[in-house]
Amino acid sequence: MLIEFKVKNFASFKNETILSAETGERLRKYKGINTFEDGPVSLLKNLLILGPNGSGKTELLNALRTMDRIVERGGTASVTDQLPYNPFAFDPDETKGDTGFSIIIQVANKIYNYSFKYNADEITYEKLSLLSGDKEKIYFERKLQRFVKLPKSLEGLSSKLRKNALFLFLAQQNNDQNSANVYRWFREDLIYVTSEPIGIPQYLLGLIKNNDLKNELVSFLEFADFNIIDLEVEKVPLTINPDMKDFADKMNLPMSVNSLQLFTEHKVYDSSGKVVGKQKMPILAESTGTAQVCLIALLIIWAQVHKNNKTIIMDEFDNSLHHELASALITIFNSAENNNQFILTTHDLQLLDNNLRTDQIYLLDKDFKGISDLKSIFDFNDSRNIGRSDLSLAKRYLKGRYGAMPVIDVDGLMDVLKSTYQKLNGDTNESNKA
Repeated sequence: MLIEFKVKNFASFKNETILSAETGERLRKYKGINTFEDGPVSLLKNLLILGPNGSGKTELLNALRTMDRIVERGGTASVTDQLPYNPFAFDPDETKGDTGFSIIIQVANKIYNYSFKYNADEITYEKLSLLSGDKEKIYFERKLQRFVKLPKSLEGLSSKLRKNALFLFLAQQNNDQNSANVYRWFREDLIYVTSEPIGIPQYLLGLIKNNDLKNELVSFLEFADFNIIDLEVEKVPLTINPDMKDFADKMNLPMSVNSLQLFTEHKVYDSSGKVVGKQKMPILAESTGTAQVCLIALLIIWAQVHKNNKTIIMDEFDNSLHHELASALITIFNSAENNNQFILTTHDLQLLDNNLRTDQIYLLDKDFKGISDLKSIFDFNDSRNIGRSDLSLAKRYLKGRYGAMPVIDVDGLMDVLKSTYQKLNGDTNESNKA
């Protein structure tokens, strides 16, 4: 589970930014429902990140995804490759500075703090620690290629480390348990969901081969008021580029010619409302909202099958979803039955009036210098003891009590549109008056 993520000098995040999933101090609202209480740290099941367009919501998730990508690849594939370096662009000093990532995670009842700094060419700093209460035990630490701390069992690996590679990756390749625990969390327990209509991942579609799991998904869709009575997964031939096929043949590389695709089944009615048959449709022919709900439901089921404790990241999770359905999903994410963690970005302000704690809600804003600023509603002095049921967080947000609201000049927008229209149509003030 994710406890805390820090990022500095990445995209619009010039300053150190902290996203914490740890419960707020002395806040007991919805304890045991919206929180995990049985581990070494009390954690939130769900975080909502809101903010106007362009405030940095997607970039915040991209920061975590970039850290994930670097960890899974071990840095770079070769000594000549560059690292995915995307520093803050509007400050000459920062464009040459290091990007820093740090994460605190709970794995197998252990708490790890793993961090590294880098630029395009090299890893400049890397550290792995184990945390217990307020105590930190450094497992390994390096500055450039020099190790400040290194267990004896890993001393023989230091000479094999490239400057643009992570020592964590090298250590887990050599069966180091602590490094493997952290690497496995990135590889298996951190999951991203995209709102783009690119289909459902193959590993999720395999679940539908199990009739019990398929029936669970169909029931889920039925309760969500979708007119879907059954689901099927079929192998569909792939369209393969001839040049790619020739290349694969020459290199003796395996190349799949089929792909799994999900099909939905609907009842067909005649003009009198009588069922006269069934109709099968590919999921990509369904609405974006239907495909999104299928994806979310399959992820929940998949996480259950794989012992839960997953951290699932969704950007614009409510994209194409009706508010009532998005609200229902938030209720599921914060239910006693859910044993996974969901971190979401959204534009739906009404979701703030779900049964949420103030420490679950984060707001993002961007100042005139292009710097993104992340803050939790819990950090506002008047939000920690909110107990009145008639106090709407959404209304307070809309009134600007917590900032992170877009400043829209409607008259200015209209003036631009009028000016553009006049230029395109050759209108003059005189012709407009006429």
